[in-house]
Amino acid sequence: MVLVAGGWPAVLAGGGGGLLMETWSWAQAERWPWALAVLGVGALLVLRGLRQAQAAGRGSTRLRWAALARVAVLLLLAAMLCQPEVVRQTPRMGGNEVVIAVEGSRRMALALQEGAETAAQRVEKALTGDAAWLRRLAEVHRVRVVEIGRQMRSLAAGEVPRFDATFSRSRPAVEALRASRGSRVAAVVLLSDGQSLAADPESPAGRDGAPVFPVMMAQGEPDRDVAVREVRVAQTPFEDTPVRVEAVISAQGLDEEPVRVVVLDSKGKVLAGQTVRAGSDGAGVVARLEVKDLKPGLTELRLVAVEAAVAASEAVWVQDGWRQAAREVTMDNNARTLVVDRGQGPFRVLYVAGRPNWEYKFLRRALRADDEVQLPALIRIAKREPKFEWRGREGETSNPLFRGFGEDAEEGQRYDEPVLVRLEARDSEELREGFPRVAERLMAAYRVLVLDDVEAAFFNAEQMRLVERFVTERGGTLIMLGGQESFRAGGYEGSLIGRLLPVHLDAVRPGPPLRGLHLDLTREGWLEPWMRLRADEAAERQRLDGAELLQAAHSAGSIKPGAAVLATLQGAEGEASPAVVAQRVGAGRVLAVLAADLWRLGMRDTGARADLERLWRQILRWAVVDVPGTLEVSQEPERGGAGQRVTVRVHDEAFLPADDATVELRLKHQGEKEAVRLFAEPSETEAGSFSALCQTAEDGVQYLEVEAKRRSAETGEVVLETRRTGWAVNALAETLADLRPNPEAMRELAAETGGQMFEESQLEALAERLTHLEVPVMDRTVTPLWHSPWWLAALVGLLVAEWTLRRKGGLA
Repeated sequence: MVLVAGGWPAVLAGGGGGLLMETWSWAQAERWPWALAVLGVGALLVLRGLRQAQAAGRGSTRLRWAALARVAVLLLLAAMLCQPEVVRQTPRMGGNEVVIAVEGSRRMALALQEGAETAAQRVEKALTGDAAWLRRLAEVHRVRVVEIGRQMRSLAAGEVPRFDATFSRSRPAVEALRASRGSRVAAVVLLSDGQSLAADPESPAGRDGAPVFPVMMAQGEPDRDVAVREVRVAQTPFEDTPVRVEAVISAQGLDEEPVRVVVLDSKGKVLAGQTVRAGSDGAGVVARLEVKDLKPGLTELRLVAVEAAVAASEAVWVQDGWRQAAREVTMDNNARTLVVDRGQGPFRVLYVAGRPNWEYKFLRRALRADDEVQLPALIRIAKREPKFEWRGREGETSNPLFRGFGEDAEEGQRYDEPVLVRLEARDSEELREGFPRVAERLMAAYRVLVLDDVEAAFFNAEQMRLVERFVTERGGTLIMLGGQESFRAGGYEGSLIGRLLPVHLDAVRPGPPLRGLHLDLTREGWLEPWMRLRADEAAERQRLDGAELLQAAHSAGSIKPGAAVLATLQGAEGEASPAVVAQRVGAGRVLAVLAADLWRLGMRDTGARADLERLWRQILRWAVVDVPGTLEVSQEPERGGAGQRVTVRVHDEAFLPADDATVELRLKHQGEKEAVRLFAEPSETEAGSFSALCQTAEDGVQYLEVEAKRRSAETGEVVLETRRTGWAVNALAETLADLRPNPEAMRELAAETGGQMFEESQLEALAERLTHLEVPVMDRTVTPLWHSPWWLAALVGLLVAEWTLRRKGGLA
């Protein structure tokens, strides 16, 4: 076979020692111009002599052949002037390495059919005993055998793999082997069933590196098996909101028999269940379950899927009795451990009102049943009065309303200031000076700000700017209720707070105020679960149709672009007005409730009051659920299964990134007493962000406690906040999620790396292919052609032929 190497024909041949590559080159290629000049002059002289002989009548065919032989001699001499040479490259014996990588997961040790040989047994036969393909391979290359599990380990001569790994990702391991030990790796042979390659489809291999030759060691489909392929959990930080669990269930060999899917607590009690029919071809079917009444904090759950015939009794779930009752290829892929984090409240909502009103009464009553939301309130009970009005007793400077509540007159509010009452304050310092004037007292202390029946003049310019930053920068939620002095009636047109609202206040519809208004949901409102109080549309429409009519609402000129009208008010004559409008502004959200007397919805009877209280709870939960806290912890699996990458974002009291914080992580596995201490490293691209890699060694629940500290010159090291979280490790269940061999993934890997896929029966052909492989380390032998006797023989032969032809032609 002829290849092109270095711009000159190269010959590739296979011998007993492996690859043989011969390349012709010129040691003195820069002499070619001189050599061509000598060749040209010599050819001209030969041509001139030939023409003179023809002119003298002595030209003949012999003389022409003699001239051609002389030109050939000149051509050989010109070529020798450039010193041609032959470069032979052969693999250095023992200088290159072929790595045989064996997937050591427990899936390889499973018998897919009853009485069939496992993939692990086939691998052992291929690596031990009379392995002729290994002997052939060892004649040319050094052979190294490694087992791929959670970590790679080299196997000694005669040692067999253990096949006990609960976690295996072949693709990252193969990528590491391709570039290992410098450039001496000639090829990587992967003995696998291909399933672990499909676990990392987003990380394709490249041509840079040694080629990979996958070998399929598994055969056939599993006889009978039920597996949990994937689990997704949707949750909120609230206790009475159900946790939604979606699981993808697959089955092999069940002929569409029913499969029972349940969620269990740590004691084996069934919290939720559903029966589905999974196809027998391994196609997945989705099971959806709702788990209710979970406590705040971390809760450990288990999702189990077994044949419905096995789950006939509730006792089968206690102490994993389903494992003994079922008859499948393996039971290690039937269950997944789940960790539900219900958050660490309570979440604080600041309520500011210009006067006591009915809405606050229902709001406060609604949150009595919710321990996760607190409602500190700042309510004005008297407006500011001019200084020139009488002050009560002679010499009295404080407000007479506070007379008798303290001996210190300075403690009472001045007569020319509004009278504010604090309700449900955390301590004596909270809201003592009224509405916060500095970011440290507003940003981190609250997640939602509710303004009700308070005019824009209540806030100074500094407080207006603070509210704007609370929404746009901090990511908080602003809710304006439809009190008497809200929206345009409160003078918010053109103010900083008015610009945040999702409705325009400058063009209000003229006409008499609407009366007898019926509340109804829009299409956007039907799509928001926190706006609905019933499980189905028919029941919700019946509730709305029977609700009390409202008598007052604020008019809105128009809705801002990007805002969503969630509810409207319908008048008796068919006129409509927005009632609830929401919009995202910057990093936060704004909700405008233009209905001025929602409290009327709860005045009809006990059921109506319970509905109104539930509506207020849902609105406030929607308002706080996505608002970031001062310490946010998130985690995601690291590529290659190295663990969990934990990211921590820390903010100070003003909700500014705390770059100077120290973040300590304490990681503890389920059942362990001692925690592993780690320190997160600050991010180079995001202020206030820290990250650390948490290794996960075993299956089970990993508990993580995050503590953020900050050093102050006055008080020393201060703990900003502490957060507990956790996650579940299901490495074995994920490894065994699909037992079917995956030859397609092996072919793709071979094509990406320039290799070739082989079957188990083709190992000798694989060895022959690897002995004739182009390898990194080769021995190079250079032989100048000037020293070759064939070139000398050709030169002498041409000279003799030329002399003989000239003699025969009569010129000798």
